[in-house]
Amino acid sequence: MSIFEWLGESSNPGPVGRAEFGPRKRGDQTRFTVLLRAFLSFFLIGAAIWLLAEPMGIRGLSAYLYPSLGFLVYCLIAYFVHPEPDESNMGLIGGLIDHPFRYSDDHNRFLLFLMIFLMPGRFISEAAVDTCTLIGNAARKGPKKAELE
Repeated sequence: MSIFEWLGESSNPGPVGRAEFGPRKRGDQTRFTVLLRAFLSFFLIGAAIWLLAEPMGIRGLSAYLYPSLGFLVYCLIAYFVHPEPDESNMGLIGGLIDHPFRYSDDHNRFLLFLMIFLMPGRFISEAAVDTCTLIGNAARKGPKKAELE
């Protein structure tokens, strides 16, 4: 933060985005979208495992422990942290240039970066939660009477 940003922000503060914590409020999902998202998320996880195994040459199963734990923590953070930048204060020329008299645009750009960084993990974790909910609902209902006879 430069002296110009500190002086400029004290006289003309800009709006700053926020971050919400907790599971996101979402509407009901159809079975098709839940299964499609589950398939895509399993494909992404499989691609990451392939990337570790094939090009990087990791063969031992114990070598997957720390990347798996890191990925689990990343997905948990992505599921529970929702950054929302204020898009009206991203800098000059739509965020391409840093505003020389504001540091609040730096906060908004960081929130934007964090939002983009967490999107894949949020997609995978929400797909996993939706899939578990779908399986739980199907198990709770049980088979129909016609199928039992």
